[in-house]
Amino acid sequence: MSVYIRGFVQLGVRNYATRRKVSNSFRKNKALENPKRHTGTPPYKKDPRPRREAEREKPKVEPHAFKIGRYPGLKLPDEDRVKGLHGLVSKIDDFRALRLLPEIRDVMIQELSESTVLKTQNFISPTKKVKSDEELHGLKIRPTPIQIAAIKSIQATRVPANDRKVFTLAAETGSGKTWAYLAPLLHKLKEEQLTPEWGGRAHKAAIRSVILLPTHELVDQVYEVVSKVAVKLELNAFRWDTESNFKVFLENFKSRIDIMVTTPAKLLSLTKYDSIGSAQALLQSVRYCVVDEADTLMDKSWIDDTRPLLNHMQYLVDLVFVSATIPSEFNKTMGRVAPNAIPVTTPSLHRLPAAIDFKIVDASVSPYKGSKIKALAQALYSIHCDGTEKGYEKRVIVFTKEKTECEIVATKLRNMFGHDVVAVSSQDPVEERRAKVKAFVEPPRKLEDTETPPLKVLVCTDLLARGMNFVGIRNVILWDVPNTSIDLIHRAGRTGRMNQSGRVFMIIDKKTQSLIKGLPKVLRYRRRLG
Repeated sequence: MSVYIRGFVQLGVRNYATRRKVSNSFRKNKALENPKRHTGTPPYKKDPRPRREAEREKPKVEPHAFKIGRYPGLKLPDEDRVKGLHGLVSKIDDFRALRLLPEIRDVMIQELSESTVLKTQNFISPTKKVKSDEELHGLKIRPTPIQIAAIKSIQATRVPANDRKVFTLAAETGSGKTWAYLAPLLHKLKEEQLTPEWGGRAHKAAIRSVILLPTHELVDQVYEVVSKVAVKLELNAFRWDTESNFKVFLENFKSRIDIMVTTPAKLLSLTKYDSIGSAQALLQSVRYCVVDEADTLMDKSWIDDTRPLLNHMQYLVDLVFVSATIPSEFNKTMGRVAPNAIPVTTPSLHRLPAAIDFKIVDASVSPYKGSKIKALAQALYSIHCDGTEKGYEKRVIVFTKEKTECEIVATKLRNMFGHDVVAVSSQDPVEERRAKVKAFVEPPRKLEDTETPPLKVLVCTDLLARGMNFVGIRNVILWDVPNTSIDLIHRAGRTGRMNQSGRVFMIIDKKTQSLIKGLPKVLRYRRRLG
């Protein structure tokens, strides 16, 4: 539910009427309300003239979606296809109903069980009963809607078996998209190893599959999951990033890389080495490719790196584009690059997670009197003293639009209010970013002193707004109104993941009040953002 907060006193949700009021004078004219049909003779004959175009067929009107900013918005999903997938998803609640090798299913369930938010009690919604260790041990892990839809679609029977398919997976933030593409990828790699032809290729230099991501933080995050399950499945996973050594890569390449996790620019950099040669020679064995955060990697600032790589993978069987949003520009790009791509979406696409409690803080009123930093400090104080997450270290993420604002906000919180704050932006070296973010991507520390738990604050830009799994983060603050609906979805989506509760505070002032005028109603009725 969305509320306006002034001094942290709930004032209610502001509704915006859209129906035009009809005057009483008009209602009194019954002749206008119920005009009588002509009943004279001879009876009416059908008018031979063609009806007006508007009367023949009313054009389909897409449902209204709230949009932030003047930039191109989000593409509304095909409702008929979404309904069809929803019908499929509603019939399955067990991984055993999905076409996966038993060993893949087992490691998937084990990994999800070990990393599930229910392992640590502070992740549980305040309204839910705290579970005992015995209850947690017997907890049944069920596939999410996007996991069901993706696995069913990618694993569908093909004729011929190696027929190339392109898929676009789109689902709300925190819905389990990593395993939605990873499960069928692992299945196909292991299935290939069961064929008679595998013996001759098992020890040849090759890269069998590639997962492309836009940032080094996401490379680290995905590789952590991939490397764990790869060991259990006797597959070779390799991370190629800024800290990687070419000699180490060459050793792994010669003994076969089953899954390579990297960024497009970093992968292209391998072609500068004489021992590698052309990109086409390097990637000739790639059969499966995932483009994660595809709306970023296929936009105008990245596509010059991404598209050449895909063109060099001439023997692909599966090409999977994954995203939490489908911007209109991305949809147009996909129409040119992969016009026959199979869309796989969920009913909640472009909606903020239902588990998020969204609050709007107006800094233009008392007691803040136009000071956004005071409104931010009050929000942090409220979070610190709300009695939630008992026994664990509390952590909050604050998003800013600009890199320059990031450090300014962090410094003010540190100097004026004494908060434990770190600031992260693209200006920081990769290793420094990793060190700063570590405390926020790992589960929260358990504390001995539960009376006065510390509060850690991360101030960052949209660099960390996409795809990052901040484990157990319950509170996100938006320092300003995002430029687009896309940015709002990604920033807010750092909490409320996998149906766990979370809160988002958006700070507004006089300049930005008009930008979010229709947002409360959108949040109340869980409408799509456009």
